[in-house]
Amino acid sequence: MAASIMTRVPQETVEWLTDRESPAVAALTRMHLLGEPHSDELGSLWAKRNEYTPVVRILDLMHSDGSWATPGRDYQKYGGSLWQIHLLGELHANGDDERVQRAAAYAFSRQLPDGSWSCMNMRPTGSITCLTANVGRALARMGWAEDDRVIGALAYCVNLHRQLGVVDCREGRLYQLNGYCHMLTPKVLLFLAEVPQGLWPDGAAELRDACVAALREKEIFRSLPAESREFQDALWSMPAASRHGFRERFLAEHEPLHYREKPGWLRFGYPLSYNSDALECLLALAGVGETRRPEYEPAIELVESAGDEQMRWTLRTTFNGKMLADVEEKGRPSRWLTWRALSMLAAFGMVGAIRHSGS
Repeated sequence: MAASIMTRVPQETVEWLTDRESPAVAALTRMHLLGEPHSDELGSLWAKRNEYTPVVRILDLMHSDGSWATPGRDYQKYGGSLWQIHLLGELHANGDDERVQRAAAYAFSRQLPDGSWSCMNMRPTGSITCLTANVGRALARMGWAEDDRVIGALAYCVNLHRQLGVVDCREGRLYQLNGYCHMLTPKVLLFLAEVPQGLWPDGAAELRDACVAALREKEIFRSLPAESREFQDALWSMPAASRHGFRERFLAEHEPLHYREKPGWLRFGYPLSYNSDALECLLALAGVGETRRPEYEPAIELVESAGDEQMRWTLRTTFNGKMLADVEEKGRPSRWLTWRALSMLAAFGMVGAIRHSGS
């Protein structure tokens, strides 16, 4: 499928993607989209991932103990130490680098006994699943996929799902209409995809299925009930003692809910944070073995239509100016997004191609 997609990509775009300015994108494109066999030259390019300018800057700013901020600011957006681990993972930093190993050691030192990471200076009440999934996925991608501590982080996500009965960080289903956290679903799937399935803890397959089912049901990006504002306004205006059971009463009076698009999920960006977008969700689904289904068609078509005539995708959402290092430029074609979009289309196929064939 990847070879079929790449025959449609203009040569100028292929050369742009494989430019050494971004060694990770260049190597990933050559390995996974162009199907280039291993060679010493390709291996050397892959080893140069930490020469990418944003990675250079992040690592240059790291303290000697592997942190970037005081322990109490591990979760400071987007400059805290745990955020840098996440961002280095998103940029496919090379874990063979001694500096990355020090950063990983610091991150593991901030992990709680239950496997989670906390946004509140290691206080268990601040443990959140999206942070745990993001940090765990980054560490797995950078070389610690089989480490017991990463498996423990995945086990935390699995155990919390079993405890709550829904995909969420805590009892949040009482306070929003979906009854689960839609933003969390792709982050969990992305984490699962980075860990060898043979090492998944008991219950991980059920967690995967719950995330997939949620994304299917909402056609990925249609997860915002039109009635949410009315529900939230009413909920938070009443005394705390009166909130118990209000969600059930509200649903009984307003079903069926009218779902609309999540606006932010229609504008693609990289790197992302605890939120996601339609492209990342499709990649997350492909990463855990999902194949094309009717429920995914609107999202696939949305992503494909966002590419320009040169089959390049423009950066529409960015945290530049907030992160320690800017990544590409908003409003201009993005190598990272283009590689991701083409990878997704390689997994699921192009809408245009299917329509042209009459299927």
